Amino acid sequence: MPRVHPATALTTALLGALTAVSCAPSPAPQPSKPAAARPDPRASAEPLLTDVLNRIDEQGSVRSDVRGDLGFVGELHGDGAVRYAPDHADVALRGTTRPAAQPPQPVELAVVDGVGYLKSPLLQAEPGKPWLRLAADGTDFAAMLLSPALAQVQDATDPRATFGGVAAATKIQSSAPDQVDGTPATRYSLRVLTAQGAATAPDERQRARLRKAAEAGRAEIGYELWLDDDGLPARFAATEQVAQAGQVSLTSTYRDWGAPVEITAPPADQIGAFPDGPPPGAQPPR
Repeated sequence: MPRVHPATALTTALLGALTAVSCAPSPAPQPSKPAAARPDPRASAEPLLTDVLNRIDEQGSVRSDVRGDLGFVGELHGDGAVRYAPDHADVALRGTTRPAAQPPQPVELAVVDGVGYLKSPLLQAEPGKPWLRLAADGTDFAAMLLSPALAQVQDATDPRATFGGVAAATKIQSSAPDQVDGTPATRYSLRVLTAQGAATAPDERQRARLRKAAEAGRAEIGYELWLDDDGLPARFAATEQVAQAGQVSLTSTYRDWGAPVEITAPPADQIGAFPDGPPPGAQPPR
């Protein structure tokens, strides 16, 4: 057997080791960890809103001036009143609307126990019966056309309807000293996180609205809330895209917190109904 020189044997062993290393399979790449979600630096509005909503409940009623745009229904200006109950708010408003290219028209509305009523010379359905009944779940054309806008009027006069059940899903975008009709106030820009709010809102209509916004890619809905030195709303502004009505933008300015108000549904013999089909002059936008 030929004798192998020690240096040659060592060289052969080293080459074999290097070959084995080079032929060994590379370790499988480890999946990278997902980037941690960046924490939202904005303060939660929950403590603020919890206090505000409790104060509203303690007062029980308020008067307001409501101004804004009801989409195709037109500009709205009216004096309102709100009576708060534990699970809802009754609303009454009297003023004018101004549809496009028409002079201002008188309007009255009421929302009592969740049912809306509207009185306008543009929508009078039956002689001697000036009021329309607009149930939120109504299937007639007038209810389907006007109930969403009426519901937005109610929400714009009742911050509880907007923030109840979603306070924990609301952030304070900013706050600053301000005035409302010459009275000192603090203005809060608030943002409701739609996906989180849709999971916690107690009201089905509210959940559906937030869910629809989230699915459309709208991560937040903004509101402006002014609080007076007593921690009560002095003004509330909301803009929303409302089915059938278009963009609805309303601002309520409050006064006389705790003053007694009387809100009743119109008499049954004053409530008319449209025949099947669209009310005259009330076609929704195309």
